[in-house]
Amino acid sequence: MIEAARFEKNGNCLELTSPFFKLYRTGGRSLVKRVRDVDLRLLRVFVAVVEAGGYAGAQATLNVGSSTISLHMSDLEKRLGFRLCERGRNGFRLNERGRAVYDETKRLLAMLDDFSGSMAALRKRIAGKLVLGTVDCLVSHPDFPLVRALRRFNELDHDVHVELVIASRAELERAVTGGQMHAAIVPYVRKVSGLDFLPILEEHHQLYCGASHPFFDPSRGEPTTAEIARAAFVVRSYHEQFDSARVPAEAHRATVHDMEGMLILLLTGSYVGFLPDHYARPWVERGQLRPVEARDFSYVSRHMLITAASARPSTALSTFLSLLEEPAAPPDEAAPQPVAAH
Repeated sequence: MIEAARFEKNGNCLELTSPFFKLYRTGGRSLVKRVRDVDLRLLRVFVAVVEAGGYAGAQATLNVGSSTISLHMSDLEKRLGFRLCERGRNGFRLNERGRAVYDETKRLLAMLDDFSGSMAALRKRIAGKLVLGTVDCLVSHPDFPLVRALRRFNELDHDVHVELVIASRAELERAVTGGQMHAAIVPYVRKVSGLDFLPILEEHHQLYCGASHPFFDPSRGEPTTAEIARAAFVVRSYHEQFDSARVPAEAHRATVHDMEGMLILLLTGSYVGFLPDHYARPWVERGQLRPVEARDFSYVSRHMLITAASARPSTALSTFLSLLEEPAAPPDEAAPQPVAAH
């Protein structure tokens, strides 16, 4: 496991103790022992290139040409003493050291953002960066608290840059554990070491099919387990073990990696698969989807807010969490009533 970066005071400089920033040598001479402004600028360029998938994609983000980006990347590699990536006709690809440096850099930049927020807190002002995450397609859930909490947060006097990431449960857990993200809303599957879990909402899932599917006609009655086992089934890559335990492998005719992909396939009328009721409701009301009434093919997913157990929350995060846990306003206060036209 890679040792996490941390700051230590050394004279007038902040020195990183991570091996990826302290002990790189070229010709026996340490090039990056103390992280200076120029190193941070080059590391930010590196992060932008990685997240854009290459030089071309990073041009818009950095507002510079690819030749300038190439010079910055070469300079960073010289200062570190090794190559970070492969680039050429086959595209951009990080090597093993490059992936490690990317992870360390994200942790470093998150630490700097938290430091800025702490300094602002000493001036009685909330500042810094707040990185939040959630799995997809929760916004239609009536108990989804993120919109309400962010609205309340933005009513405060602050100077916080909010970043919202939509990703899979596993990706969000890794990001929070690794320090690249402050908090995320995920379905609860198991206890994860190093994370705290706060219950947020429950989500009811059941089988659905599209309008031209044989199961769509309510007059045919509830399909049997054997009939469902023969129907073309959509497997969720993020819940593959769960789905495989309920439907035999020979019925697996499609795979999706997110909820919208499931919806698209179900609307074709060719498949059955799991959707949460709140997400399916608009298409059910339009007569394009229907729940498949079948015993043993519905369940409730508990969603949790995850945060790092050992990290001291920044002022921005602690403020946001306090707003997230506040109860929702009564219906007559939650939204203004429409004004009649004159």
